[in-house]
Amino acid sequence: MIKYQITKSDTKIYGEVTIPPTRPMSNKFLVIKVYKDANLPTVTGSEIGNEKIINQSIFKEGLKSKSGRTARAIRHIRAFISYFGGEWILSSSNILKDSTTGKIVALLQKHGLKVQFEERIGNPPFRLIGKNLKGKILRVEGSINSKMIEARLLIDPSLNTEEIIELKNFIISQGYSTMTLRALQFMGVNIDWREDEVLIEHQIFDGSELSIEADWSLASYWYEAVALADKGEIAIKGLKPESFQCDTAVKDLFTRLGVTTIIAEDAIILKRKGRVTKQFEHNFKQHPDLAPAAMFACLALGIPFTISGIDYFHTKDPDRLDAIKAEFRKLGATINVQLENDVEVLKFDGKSKLKNFKVLECDSQNDHRVAMSLAPYAILGKKVIMNNARITSKSYATFWDEIKKLGFEVTVLQ
Repeated sequence: MIKYQITKSDTKIYGEVTIPPTRPMSNKFLVIKVYKDANLPTVTGSEIGNEKIINQSIFKEGLKSKSGRTARAIRHIRAFISYFGGEWILSSSNILKDSTTGKIVALLQKHGLKVQFEERIGNPPFRLIGKNLKGKILRVEGSINSKMIEARLLIDPSLNTEEIIELKNFIISQGYSTMTLRALQFMGVNIDWREDEVLIEHQIFDGSELSIEADWSLASYWYEAVALADKGEIAIKGLKPESFQCDTAVKDLFTRLGVTTIIAEDAIILKRKGRVTKQFEHNFKQHPDLAPAAMFACLALGIPFTISGIDYFHTKDPDRLDAIKAEFRKLGATINVQLENDVEVLKFDGKSKLKNFKVLECDSQNDHRVAMSLAPYAILGKKVIMNNARITSKSYATFWDEIKKLGFEVTVLQ
């Protein structure tokens, strides 16, 4: 497996980086675009598989088989099969081979989509036959995964204006579902959002346009890098200050870790300035993707933390909490997990053996966010040796090119 060596000759950080379009919004855009065939802009994000699966031109070409990273594409497939019909075979990497996928397939089968397993029951490749689909789905079990709810929201704007969906039950990662709802509002869909239910009147007005903005969650690693630097300033291109992404919370989170956000005309500027908190406390329920960078920043700075709202971690394969805990242990740090009123709370006392290490032998744990959270440690004067570093391409294909712009040296070891 390929290893990267990441080093930096000083403890200062200056430069400019670019962040790609947000993947969740890119996927939503693709669904809306196919339905409406509207005058929407072309997605400019990195090619990681989903676009190859559900790009409109593929359907027009009549392609019957395609492989790729389809974990997100599969959630929307009922909509596409319903729209285009025909028989399809989809294969994928191991990312789809989990319990959530089985629940999604069961939901598709329940509502009239014929799904046949080509090899092993419950695992890709799937054969999907687009006929005999049954009406709308009135209710989705929200505790399955917020992504299921997002798929549900995007599938049914094809229904007429008299049909209403009611979604109830606990939502694991409510912030991302809210992002979908706000995108639909932007497209002219009437939505009423309450604490435990959503009512949607289905109508997308012709002539609507939706642009795809850069991913605020990916900015968290640059915030972390600035937080760990003695001095620094990074300009980030592509972010919208007035975004409806829940991950804009990163601005406030890292204010407590000594990073100030300045809104410029064509960039967001991060500056190492301000006091650092003595104790970090936060509920990440609305933006769990920001937690890894914040947690590793606290470890490096020796700041105790108490955090919650990380149920979403357990939906990842491998479990993201287990991955983070494993890397904390290597650095002599411990995350204690406690249940408080049936809520999982993570506590770190601020103590580690990080100062004793000149070389950090770490592992991405096959988690792109763990990899990008560990890379900035090189600014501490450490030589970071990272196993499976290329996993960053899952969300940020140009991450290693961007980090080089800031004075980091990245060497492929094997």
